[in-house]
Amino acid sequence: MLQSSLHRIWVKLKLLPWNQALRYTVEISVPLIAGVAVGQIRYGVVALIGSVYVGLVANVDGSFRDRLLATVTGAILITGCAYLGGLFANLPIVVDLGVLLLGVAAGWLHTSHKAIEVMCRFAVVGFLFGASQLSAFGTKLIDLDHRAAVAFLAGGIWTILVVAIENLLCRKPPIVESKLYEGWVRIRARQTAGLRFGLCYGVVAAIAFTGSGLLGLPRPFWVAVTTLMVMQPDSRATVRRTLQRLFGTLIGVLVVGGIIHLTQNPWLLTACSIMAAPFVPIGLARNYTVCCVATTVLVMVVIDLLTLTHGGDLVLLPVRFYATAVGCLLTVISTAIAYPQLWWRN
Repeated sequence: MLQSSLHRIWVKLKLLPWNQALRYTVEISVPLIAGVAVGQIRYGVVALIGSVYVGLVANVDGSFRDRLLATVTGAILITGCAYLGGLFANLPIVVDLGVLLLGVAAGWLHTSHKAIEVMCRFAVVGFLFGASQLSAFGTKLIDLDHRAAVAFLAGGIWTILVVAIENLLCRKPPIVESKLYEGWVRIRARQTAGLRFGLCYGVVAAIAFTGSGLLGLPRPFWVAVTTLMVMQPDSRATVRRTLQRLFGTLIGVLVVGGIIHLTQNPWLLTACSIMAAPFVPIGLARNYTVCCVATTVLVMVVIDLLTLTHGGDLVLLPVRFYATAVGCLLTVISTAIAYPQLWWRN
């Protein structure tokens, strides 16, 4: 009995996307380690964020050519949107309009192709990141100047190099879900999520970001990003994803609270964030709750590195959970309004 149970566990472990986990860990660890080593943590964090966003595009299965093209395109698109967000950070109306337009486009392109879907979604997240500039404790922890933009792009370029190096070292044929060109064909044939979901996606993201700011809620960026990450053109899938994100965020916040109480050593915090990294792609492939736990640990530990001079980010831990809860609630309500027939059917 024990032997058969262990065998089943071993088979399940073998089926996990370990290659994606290893690649993703390498992609984000090198920029962070380099930043801590040279005493430029904030630029290391910016490069890490660029790697995080682009790395999720690179993790979409496909041929090397498709993955490389998607990664390069994603790096340029996401970095460009982040830079634009930084340029317009002091123009709230322009930022709101940018979130709306980018969100509508990303929602409309949903389901065209996984790589296209991910890069468009993170283009909106990149724009929001540039516009919010990691504000905390009444200060801007990262001013997105030209050097920060270069660091962000460097994170994307590093991801491209990792994809190329992996192809040279491991020439195993990948599991191809669909060619990138087929996504373009679907877009031309209008076989996407459609304008209704696009409008819902963009409007909700804009309301989440702007409304949170007007109501004085801390970290509007997290509220808006939550809506972008969990909203699906299906009510049941949206509810399931919101519950998974909420539960995963709660666990992640509790884990980070324990880590921060134990140590404030930059190298130990770096090690904790690196250990969380492989569970992001594994969670995306198998269990979204695990992905949310790992993402919360990774993000909040990295922010703690930036806030060491302020005594750490313990103040932001409950804010992370509350912002996620508000974003999840807003997403569920908006999906019910946009797709009432799906609620009745389900």
